[in-house]
Amino acid sequence: MRMSDSPDIEAMNAPVTGSAGRALLVLGLVLDHGPVSPQHLTDLSGLSRTAVHRAIHALIDQGFVRYQLGKMHVIVTSGLRDSFRGAFFSPPGIDPVSKAVDEALKHRRMQCEIAVLSPDGEARLVETTMPDQEAELDFLESDLVSVLLSRFDPVAVTRMTARALRASGGDATVEHDFLDRYRQAQYQGYIWNAQQGALCVRVKDDSDQAVAIRLISGGSGRVRQRDCVETAEAIGRLLPGMFPNLSTIRE
Repeated sequence: MRMSDSPDIEAMNAPVTGSAGRALLVLGLVLDHGPVSPQHLTDLSGLSRTAVHRAIHALIDQGFVRYQLGKMHVIVTSGLRDSFRGAFFSPPGIDPVSKAVDEALKHRRMQCEIAVLSPDGEARLVETTMPDQEAELDFLESDLVSVLLSRFDPVAVTRMTARALRASGGDATVEHDFLDRYRQAQYQGYIWNAQQGALCVRVKDDSDQAVAIRLISGGSGRVRQRDCVETAEAIGRLLPGMFPNLSTIRE
C-alpha cells in the first residue's frame, strides 16, 4: 500500500478546518513542545499568527492552557495532568496564583518569583518575571524558602533542614537567623526584607506542598515597601483568602 493510500496518513495530512480543529491542533502541539512560544506554534502548525492566537485564547478560556509568568510561552494547566502524560505541566496550585500575579503586576514596576516546597524538602523556583534568574533556591539563606517552610511543623522543618545539610556535603551550617526567619514567617505568614526591597508571602494552598511568592519593587526607599504591600493586596483581592492580613507591615 502506498503511504498516500493509508487512511491514517490521509487524516494526518488533511487540512485543519474550523476553530475547534485549530484549537485541538494547537493544544496537541503545546502538549508535545510546551513551554512553547506562539511564534513557534505558528511555525509548527502552519496556521496564521492570528489563528494561533485565537486558538490559544480559546484554550485559555476553557482552562486548558495558560501563559507562563514573565514569558510569552504557553503551557498546559495542571488540570489536564491526569489526562496527558509526558507533557510539561504547570505545578499544582500555581495556575490561579500566576494568573493573579500577572494581572496585579500590570502597570507596576515590580518583579515576582513563585516557588514551591514539597514535603520531602525540595524547594524550587517554578516561575519568575526575571528570565535570567537561577531556578535553584538557597535553602538556608533564602527568605522565600523560610516562608515556604512556615507551611510545615517544626518536626518536618528539622527533617528538611537535615536533608539540605546532607546535600551540601557539610559545607553549610544552620545559623540563628535561619530559625528567626522561620519563626517570623510562621507567625506573620510573610517576611519583609527592607535591604532587598522584597516581600515574601506564603500562599494558602490545599495540597501537600507549600507555595509562596516573592515581590521585588523597582522603586526606592519606603516606596518599595508600599509597592510590595499594595501589589500583595491586589493579588489578595483577586485570590480572596490567599494571604494573611498584611496590615502589620505598614506599622
